[in-house]
Amino acid sequence: MSQDRDARVTRLRAAAQRKHDEATARAQRALIAIRARGGPINFTSVAAEANVSKDFLYTQPQLRQAIMAERTAVQGTVPLPAAERSTASSATVKLAVATKALAQLRAENTQLRADNARLLGELMTLRRTTSPNRPG
Repeated sequence: MSQDRDARVTRLRAAAQRKHDEATARAQRALIAIRARGGPINFTSVAAEANVSKDFLYTQPQLRQAIMAERTAVQGTVPLPAAERSTASSATVKLAVATKALAQLRAENTQLRADNARLLGELMTLRRTTSPNRPG
C-alpha cells in the first residue's frame, strides 16, 4: 500500500513540476510575443498574455528580472519597426522553448501510456477473477 501511495505522490509531484514548467514557458513566450509586437511589457501584460497570475511572475526570479529589465529598457525609447525587432536570437529562444515543451510532452505521453497499460492489465486481471462465468 505504501508503494502505491509513493507512486501517486511521485506522479503528483511530476505533474506539478510540469504545470510549473509550462507556465514558465508560456510567460517566456509571452515576453517574446509582446516584444515582437512592440507592446508595453509589464507584469499585467505578460500575465494576461501567458494566462498566468501576476503573483506567479513576481515569485519567479528569472521572469521577474526579465520583465523589470524590459520595462526599464523600454522607458524613454521609441519602438523599432517589426522587421528590425525580429532577430535570430529570438527565433533561437522560441525554438528552445518549443523543444523543451515537446520533450516534456513526450515524457508525459510515455508515462501516461505506461500507466494506461498497467491499469488495463489490472482491469483484465480483476475481470478474470470476478467473472460470473468463471467455473466454480
